[in-house]
Amino acid sequence: MKNMKNISLVLIVFFACVSCKEYLDVKPKGEVIPKTAEEFGALLNSHLNEIDEGNDEAILGNPMEKFELECFGDNVENSLTRNVTGMGAIPKYVGDRLNSFRTEYRGLYSLIRNCNLVIHEMKESDTDLAKSCYATAYAMRGVAYYNLMRLFCEPYNKEKAEEQLGLSIVTRFDMEARPKRSSLKEVATLIEEDFKKAISYHSKSEIYRYTEDVVKAYLARLYFWTQNWEQAIPVAKEILDAYPLVEGAVYTDMLSARYAQQGNVLLRSYLLTSSSGDVNYNSAKGYLPVKPVSKRFIDLFEEKERDVRYAFSFNAKREALKIPMACVRSAEMCLILAESHAYLNQTKEALDYLNLLRSKRITGYTPYTMGNLPAVDEYALVRINAEGNAFTPLLWAIHCERRKELFMEGDRWFELKRNGCPEFWCAKDGLKYETQQFMYTAPIPSQDIDLIPGMIQNEGYVKL
Repeated sequence: MKNMKNISLVLIVFFACVSCKEYLDVKPKGEVIPKTAEEFGALLNSHLNEIDEGNDEAILGNPMEKFELECFGDNVENSLTRNVTGMGAIPKYVGDRLNSFRTEYRGLYSLIRNCNLVIHEMKESDTDLAKSCYATAYAMRGVAYYNLMRLFCEPYNKEKAEEQLGLSIVTRFDMEARPKRSSLKEVATLIEEDFKKAISYHSKSEIYRYTEDVVKAYLARLYFWTQNWEQAIPVAKEILDAYPLVEGAVYTDMLSARYAQQGNVLLRSYLLTSSSGDVNYNSAKGYLPVKPVSKRFIDLFEEKERDVRYAFSFNAKREALKIPMACVRSAEMCLILAESHAYLNQTKEALDYLNLLRSKRITGYTPYTMGNLPAVDEYALVRINAEGNAFTPLLWAIHCERRKELFMEGDRWFELKRNGCPEFWCAKDGLKYETQQFMYTAPIPSQDIDLIPGMIQNEGYVKL
């Protein structure tokens, strides 16, 4: 591992010198070109180190990145943000951040380039190390395209996906190629193929983080995002069965741990101490009191102190206490199961998984039945579900449970996007700033618009 880190430093220096215009498909030349599986692994290791050190912004994220995502949604009261020194760096709404999403775009396509290099240029194939490299390359390429899809493409519409704009698909090196945007359906298909290819290697290597189970969790996420409810169910169930839900102090310790992956967390960032990771963690923690928690969010906790998440998430001053965390954990799989069954009108199974999660969070909980589900809040920000219809009480209960469970984990913004892209506003510097529907989809960097003939910008944006 130490040798791989040394190799990765050489490669990082090389890639840092590469023109930004070539991040999509540049192939390293000269004496730094990888030859062995160990050297190819170092390309991936440079990205994995960023995750472990809590410095990654685009792949899994870090505490500060998750806090910023929380600032875009409705779990906090952005209009009531307290003014403190340095607050210029904290967004009050997504419009403060749209231009800088180009950093994630470049970073994820750079990761795709390195994964392509491993997949197509590595000659070694039969050793355990080579197999781990192939598995990780396919997994991380799939994750990169999945993250790009959620950020830079419209919400997935299963009925119109072949017409929706996707991404520039780059799977091989071609210095002359300037691919236009494929359809969203084609992008989702590529991601699925990459995840299935990664899974086929059955990687158990903790060093490479993206093990078989982690990739299966991402596959469940993909099916969920693309409304393939039937396919999401067996994959999510397999992971939930392998990583059962925890409760009580085990649950809060798991989410409070620093430098440790505990409980049913399959993958998390910030496992190692580093100066940049410590800054991200401490900044996110320090800024929590600045953003009052939304009263509508607090009111979701009908059981109040009997719900372990109530006192863990915020205090009586409406200050957030749960430190933002970038991770993949099995509670999300439980929620995917509940919602997927609900969309398939399999109410018993949906209720079973919804009650399973609640039983692990609420002392003396009352199981939900179709007769005692809470009414849909007609004044809520979110009015339509992922399929474009009005919420049923069952889907609404699952939606609210997800909001409580994944608070400060970077989920809410994408839930708003997945469920209708509702428009809302906040006060900033004495003015009204509105999150409009088109803002849920980040702009393609102007660099690509200029570089690729016929490249189409997302709706709502001029050249940036």
